[in-house]
Formats: sequence, structure tokens, C-alpha cells
Amino acid sequence: MIAPPLGRQDRPLGALVKHSAIYSAAPVLRQVISVGMTRFYTGWLGPAGQGVKENVDLWLIALQQLLGQNVLSAMVRFYYDQKDERDRAGVVTSCTILIVLAAFAVCGLALPFVPWLTPLFLGRGEVVAENELARTCTLLLFLVPFQLGTVSGLYYLQALKRSGLFTSVQTVKLLFEVGMNVYLMGVLHLGVVGFLMSMLAGEILTSAALVGWILVSLRPRFDWKLLAPVVHYAAPLVPVGILQLLLHQADKRIVLELLGQSAAGVYGFGYRIAYLVTNMVLGPFVLTWQPWIFAVEDAAERARLVARVSTYAVLAIALSSLGVILFGREASFLLAGDPDFLDAYRVVPFLATGYVFWALYNVSQTPLFLAKRTARLVLVNFTAVVVNVVLNYLLIPPYGIVGAAIATLATFALLAVMGMLASRRSAGVRFELGRLSAILACVMIGGCAAFLTDSSEDAGRIDYEQALLLKTGALLVLSLLLWLSVLDVGERRRFEGWVRERGKRA
Repeated sequence: MIAPPLGRQDRPLGALVKHSAIYSAAPVLRQVISVGMTRFYTGWLGPAGQGVKENVDLWLIALQQLLGQNVLSAMVRFYYDQKDERDRAGVVTSCTILIVLAAFAVCGLALPFVPWLTPLFLGRGEVVAENELARTCTLLLFLVPFQLGTVSGLYYLQALKRSGLFTSVQTVKLLFEVGMNVYLMGVLHLGVVGFLMSMLAGEILTSAALVGWILVSLRPRFDWKLLAPVVHYAAPLVPVGILQLLLHQADKRIVLELLGQSAAGVYGFGYRIAYLVTNMVLGPFVLTWQPWIFAVEDAAERARLVARVSTYAVLAIALSSLGVILFGREASFLLAGDPDFLDAYRVVPFLATGYVFWALYNVSQTPLFLAKRTARLVLVNFTAVVVNVVLNYLLIPPYGIVGAAIATLATFALLAVMGMLASRRSAGVRFELGRLSAILACVMIGGCAAFLTDSSEDAGRIDYEQALLLKTGALLVLSLLLWLSVLDVGERRRFEGWVRERGKRA
């Protein structure tokens, strides 16, 4: 289905694009630095250290979800429900005080139990020593409350639509942590412990600055009357957050369990490459999109914008992801600082394709957030987790890390379908299913092309130059196909005019 051309009422989309571009600056810089430092990190950590780091990432996210990060994200939704500035301030300070104090209390009480928690969180000493794992677990518990303080401040900046300041804070924090990593990991050779110490220093400084700013500028206020509906709205999102964490991380844990630390490190390296574009495009879009659409008061206009912008968002992510899908092998070989990481390329096309489906699932949630029907997401994500775990245990033994990647692709495809069904007709939104299907078909074709080309190169049927030429041709053809089949003539002309106008301004 091709939607009608955009009119004057869609001019606010320019502001959405502008703020998304600003929000993108920090993730793009983070990815550029991450890519540039990958050879150093993999060399400093080795496959086993990288495997431990992947599990640290898992538990950092898990603890943030358990301790109420979704209450902070709900803060943005309810901020716009309040018309009085004092009540808006009360929503922000109440959420911040609740979550930060609860995190410090829980993590503080957990510290005496580090000897028992370490095997649960990070496994037993295999290549990485037991005492280093224990120090890693201790730092992890110290880190979480400060991370939630930082998240609270960043969500408040998001609600204020202060994209420039948001990006500046993220950028300064990133550069500080990278500098600390070079010293602690590269000079002092502290491995994962050095990585976490760098993060902790950055989070303490950022959290203190942002939370202090909130409390000083808005004045501390804990109002349960304002907080209660936020908690009610966010309550289903806590299990949803945990379930989504499992969707992103369970495969890594199962790879660790079935194949060992080194295989987990290689798989995590491939995962990082595959997630590269989605992280740079989807995250900034969501940061801009949610406060922007929550602020639209007309229900019919809001529903129309959700349907249209969702198509554009998935199209942008698909176009960006095709390069990673097709050239994952080349990226893996370029970025691996240790030859043991080279096999990571085998998982990249499957994972990068899966994350386009993940992007579709993300946009499908918007009608449920607008209608405040978040409970529906619990069953959707629970079903996806069960399918994911079963597929991982079935596919990893015969196919290794490639089996885990295939399980992720299949799970995210299923999740996208279930997400669309769950949000069907919620908030009056009718997604543009025809155009979305065309986008996904092109992405799947790209994944198949990458798999076949890499297999042919592995078997010696084609050489490196021929593979590169085939992939470049596939990228150009699929990009042109997306441009011509998804966008109508009016949309293409408007986009071309927008680009020319921005070019003149530059």
C-alpha cells in the first residue's frame, strides 16, 4: 500500500529529522571510536576476556531493568500528560529519587554476597582467573546505581528536547572513558576490570552532574500521587525489559555455556559488528520520536504520523544495514585485532538482518505506548524468549555460533509479526504493511546474497575481488529497488528537494 503524499502538515517531520541527526552524533562518534579501538580491545582482552565482557554487559543491562529503568522511560510519557510545570517537575524528581535510591540500596545489600553472585553472573574461572571475576562482579554492582542516575538525567533532557546538550554530555563522557580505557587496559593491562573502572569513573561524574542539576533546578519533591500512574504504566515494562534483555543476550550466555569463553568472545565480536548500524540509527530515532509523538494531541493526526514515520524509520535502517549485511566478512577481517576473532564474520549477515526485524518491532510498540496498553507486550516478549532459547539449544550444538545467529534472526522475525498483531488498531494506527513487506523482502535478499557469496569464497569458487564486486553490485541494486519500490514519485521528489536545500545551506 502506497500512502498519499505528504502535505504541509508533515513539515514538523523536518524537526524530527533534525533532532534525530543531533542525537545521532554521539552514537556515531561512539561507533567510530569503537571501530577504531576494536583491534586494541580485542588484543588487550583476547577471546576469553571479550566473552567475560559480553556477560558483564548482559548483567549491567539486566540489573538496570530489574531496578526500574523503565520507570525512567515512562517518565517521558507522563511528563507530557502534565500541563502544570510544577507537576512536570514533580514527575521527574519523584521518578529520579525512587529509582536512584532503590538502586543504591539493592546493590549495596548485594555486595557481601559477591562470592556467591560471581559464578551466577560471570561463570567459573576458565581462562580468566576467579579473583579477577570477583573484582569484576564487585565493580558491576558499584556501577549500576550511577548508571541509573545518568539515565534519569538523559531522559529528562530527552523530555525537554535538548538534543544538543544530550549529545554533548554523551560525547564528553565517551571521550573520558576511552582515555581511561587506554590507560587502564592498554598501559596497566587490567583487562575487563580496567574497562569497568573506566565506566565507573565516567558514570560517577556524569550521574552526579545530571542528578544534581535535576534536584537543584526542580527542587527535590517526592509525590506519590504523580508517581503512582507512572509506576502502574511501567510495571509491565519491567518484565518486558527483562525479556528483551534475554532476547539480546540469552544466545551469548548459551554460547558461553555450550561452547566456552572463547567462542562467546568471537560471537560477541560478530554481534557488535552486526548491531553497528541499528545502534546508530534506531537509538537516536527513538530518543527524538517518543517525546515528539507524545506531544501531538490530535489523535487522528498522531495515528497518521505513526504509520508514515514507522515506514520511513524501517526504510532508513534497512538501507543502512545492507552495507553491514553484505560486507560483514570484510568488516570482521578489518577489525579483528586477534586472528582468533576472524570466524565472527559467519554470524554477521544473520544478526544484521535480524536487527532490521527488531527495528520493525520497535516501531510497532508506539501505538501501545500511546494507548497505555503496555501489558500486551509481556506475552509477546515471553513467547519470543521461549522460542529463542529453544532454537539456541537446538541449533548451537550442530552449527556452533552460526546456529545462535540463525536463532536470533528467526526470533526477531517472529517478534516483529507478533508486535504488529498486538498493536493492530491500537490508537487508531494502521501500519503501511505493503511497503514494510517490500523493505523486509529486500533485506532478506541481501542476507541471502551475503551468505552465498561468503560460502563461495570459502569454497574457493570465487576470489576476494569477485566477491567484493558481487556484493557491491547487490548493494547498489537492492538500494535502488528500495528507493523505487517503497517511495512513490512525490516522496522521492520531496526528499531530493530536501537534500538540495540542505546542501545549499551547507
